[in-house]
Order: sequence, then structure tokens, then C-alpha cells
Amino acid sequence: MVGPVTSDLPKTLMEVFDHLRARVQDGLCAEGLDLTPPDICLLELIGSAAGLSLQDVGRQMSRDKALITRKIREMEDRGLVRRERNPNDQRSFRLFLTDNGKVIDRQARAILARTHDNLFATLDAEEKATVARLLKRCLAAQTAEEPA
Repeated sequence: MVGPVTSDLPKTLMEVFDHLRARVQDGLCAEGLDLTPPDICLLELIGSAAGLSLQDVGRQMSRDKALITRKIREMEDRGLVRRERNPNDQRSFRLFLTDNGKVIDRQARAILARTHDNLFATLDAEEKATVARLLKRCLAAQTAEEPA
């Protein structure tokens, strides 16, 4: 049996996430990128797995189809994402980054990397690996407990 969570752990995790989100947003604004941290995740997902459907993106980001459809439309209007009919299912679309979307994705990833590097600069490589391993173990335990 696992012992109770100390009260400072959830609070500290939330503070870390809030700090990261704020610093990433600052970096995006400083570079003139009109994006939010969730937009970065969306671009990164589409860029790393070109050809995903709206449903695939929604599932992988744990968001409903209506929200993803709206975000994709916004990104299309900005010239970052394009849709192509799925040749295997004419009712669905496949998503791809445009050339401009690829440039913006690289810029956003660089901002994210700098932000993480700054936050974790006081940790050595072994400590970083330990933090990542422990958090992954916590997530894996939650995933194993979720109903199918």
C-alpha cells in the first residue's frame, strides 16, 4: 500500500506547471508568435505524425472533436495547417503542417526547450532522469487503473 501524498507535492507540481506555462507564453509573445502552449502541442502532434485525422488528434490530446475542429480551422486561417481528404475515407480529412506551420513549429519547440532547460538547469542529468522516471511511473499507475 502506498502512503498518503504529502500536501506540498500537488501544490509544487501545479506551481511547476503554472511556471512553465507562463514562461512558454512569455517566450511566444517575445518572438511575436500568437500561440498558446496548447497550440504548440497541437502543432507538434500534427508535425510529428503527419496525416492524422481530426478524431486521432482529439483522442491523442484528450479533447472533443468540436474543440479540435475549431482549433484546426483557426490554424488553417493562419496558414499553419492544411487538410487533405483521406483517400481511404472521403468523409474524413488528414492534417498536415504547411511550410509556414513547420517554421512556427520549430520556433515554438525551441522556446519550449529553452524554457525547460532554464527550469531544470540546477539538476544534473541523473536527477533529471530520476524526476522523469518517477513521474512516468505515477502516470503509468494511473493509466493501468483507468477503466477500459
